[in-house]
Parts: sequence; C-alpha cells; structure tokens
Amino acid sequence: MSNTATATLRPAWRFFFIGLCAVVAVWGLGWSALRIATEGVGVLGVNNGVPWGWDIVMFVFWIGLGHAGTLISSVLLLTGQKWRLPIARHAELMTLCAVCTAAVFPLVHVGRAWMLWQMTPIPVASGVWPNLASALVWDAAAITAYLLLSGMYWYMGIARERPSAARHRLPLAGSCLLMAGVLTPLVITVHSIVGSDFAVTFRWQSVLIPAYFVCGAILSGMAVVQLIAAWRNCPAPTLRGIGKLTLALSCAMGLFYLMELTEHPQFFGPQYTAIIVLNVILPVILLSIRKQRFSKLCMAAASCSIILGMWAERVHIIITRSELKTGFSYTPSAVDAAMLIGSVGLFLMLYMGISARMPEERTDARDDARACNVGAPARAAGIGFSLGAIAAVSWSLLTQEVATAGILSSRPHGLIYHIPAIFVTALLGAGLGIFIHFIHTLRRP
Repeated sequence: MSNTATATLRPAWRFFFIGLCAVVAVWGLGWSALRIATEGVGVLGVNNGVPWGWDIVMFVFWIGLGHAGTLISSVLLLTGQKWRLPIARHAELMTLCAVCTAAVFPLVHVGRAWMLWQMTPIPVASGVWPNLASALVWDAAAITAYLLLSGMYWYMGIARERPSAARHRLPLAGSCLLMAGVLTPLVITVHSIVGSDFAVTFRWQSVLIPAYFVCGAILSGMAVVQLIAAWRNCPAPTLRGIGKLTLALSCAMGLFYLMELTEHPQFFGPQYTAIIVLNVILPVILLSIRKQRFSKLCMAAASCSIILGMWAERVHIIITRSELKTGFSYTPSAVDAAMLIGSVGLFLMLYMGISARMPEERTDARDDARACNVGAPARAAGIGFSLGAIAAVSWSLLTQEVATAGILSSRPHGLIYHIPAIFVTALLGAGLGIFIHFIHTLRRP
C-alpha cells in the first residue's frame, strides 16, 4: 500500500468528500452568482466608501495561492533541487485549481451575466478599445497566460512519463525545462501586476508593492504546498526543503511589515498585530523548534497560521485601508460569506477529484535535458516569443493611438506604457511554441 494519504483514503470516503465539496461549491458560488446576475452587485457588502469587498479579497487570495506551484515546478527544477519530485506534480495541480477558483470572481463580479462579453478584447458598447496602459488589462493578460501555460506544463510532465513516450523522453525533457524557464519570469510578473492594480488606492504609490505582493503570494502558496506535503507523508528531504523555503519567506514578510510600519505607523493596530503574529511569529516559532523542527504537525500548524494570516492581510489591504481613508465601514453580506465557503469547496473538489488518479513525478527533466539537444524547442520558443511580441505591438499601434483608445484625457500615451502587456503576450507565445513542439515530438513515430 502506498504511504501517501491519498492512497490510504478509502474510495467511498473520498467520493463522499468530493461530492460534499461539490455541493458546497454549487451552493456557495452558484446561488451567489444567480443572485448577483438577477439582482445586481447591490447584494454584496460593498458601498461608496469601500468599493472593493470580499470578492476582490478572494480573487487576490486565490491567485496568490497559485504561485507556489510554479515555484516548486519551475524554479526548483531549473536549480536542480531533487527533493521537489514527490510534491512537484501536486504543487502544479494546486496552482491550476487555485487559478480556476480565482477566475470565478471576475466573472461573477461583472454582475449581469449577459455583460460578460465586455471582458473580451474588442470595443465595448461605447466604442472604446481596452487600454493596454491599464494595470487591469495587464492583470487579465497575465492571469490568462499563467493559467494556460501552467496547464500545459502540468500536462507535459504527465505525458513525458507515459510508457508510449519512453523513446522520446530526452527531447521531451528539453521542452519541459524550457517551459519552466518561461514560467519563471511569469510567476513574478503575475502578482507584480496584481500589486499594480492597487497603485491607485490609498498609500500604495510605492516601488516596494510588486516585491511585497510577490513575496506574500508565494508565502501563502508555499503554506498550502507545505500542508499538502505533510498530509501526503512526503519524505523528510522534501519536508525540510519546503519548510526552509516557508521559513525564509515568512522572515522576508516580517521585514516588509517592519518597513511599512516604520513609514506608516497609523496602520498599527489589533488587526495588523494579528497579521504579524500569524504570518511571521507563529511560523518562525513552529518551524524553528529544535526537537520538532519540520515535523508534520508543526508544519501543518504553521501552514494553517499563514493561510489565515494572508487572508487577513488581503482584507487589511483592500478593505481596512479604505475604511481608514474614507471613514466608511464594511460588513460582508450573506452572499459574500457564501462565495467564500463555495470557493473553498470548489478548490477542494478540483484538487481531490484530480489528484487521486494523478501519477507522481518519477524522473527529473533537468537531468534528462542535459543529455539532449534543446536547440529545436529553443527555436520554437524564440519563434513564439517573437510572434507574440509582434502581435501585441501591432495591437498597440493599431488601437491605442486612435480616438477610441480611452475615455480619460490624462491616460498615458506611448508604446513604453504597453511593455508589461507586450512582455506577457510574448511569454505566452513562447510557451505556446514550446507546447506545440512538445506535442509534435510526442506524436513522432
């Protein structure tokens, strides 16, 4: 019998748990989406003083959770960390489940379901083209690219270890390694752009915001990966590696909190104290106890502390600071609470339903890639990167300098303000080129 927790669960109990999560997801998200679509966003707890409520909190929170999957799968692959193998594929799956859960909230937040077409990159009813200089457009492009390339990378890892692919194992490993190289800058880009969304809010005009958001996102995702590793009884080297990464990120967040309080002491209060305790003090204590260092119980407790702390931090960033600025108060409605519970159910349903039949990673693509020529997939990546950049630049030149490119007279003009969107599109093109080459090699006789 396998030593993993997934294998020790009886199928009947696993199916019951997955079914329960599905019911919770349908009730929480389905009922909430129906109310918002039929009654409008007034059923949420938002108001004029606090325009962003739990919907955006949950969106940012789930996007952040998805970052550790790419960190484990790509960054550690590129650096040759062998301990990543027992947890890598589950971290990749966690990324996909978290991003899919996050994608629900922009769709629901539109309000009227028949207005979803306005999220597409075509002129809206007023004749205005999406503004490539807007961080919101960068956000949509980066998250879409991240979801697509993460899904491709997860599939490539599974397909490479099929018996039918044994004769192409070495060239396929080269494609996996290059895809990891494409995902590495993307994981930093995504949450840096999410942080840029908050540049227009109170006291968020700071160059530290991208680094702050990326560190917090990876910390929250590592907490979930650490919890999964403890639950699956991963080997001691894997637990130690994840524990050390989590401990380092927790200490880094402590430095960010110290810098912020030094600059803005008015933020200090009971809520901020709780955030520091949950994200820094408790994890450092639990992961530094000499006799219990990196034990499964301590790691699970530290993970739960960080998950709660990062949720509280997102609430503080998005809601509490608006309250401090405007003097308004915010009370989440029953719809907000239902969407929170439903999102947890959706995430657990997706992860538990897919992970039960998912093979573990057995071979290291980095070692295999050293023995093969990566020139062909590298050329495919270069062609895709060039085509993606050309498409984005052409879109910019054709749509952004015309009269219908924006409704604000003070909006920034010039190609330089479109570089984030162009860069993300070029990375997406590179990833698509690598994936197409991978499929072509996989089907080669």
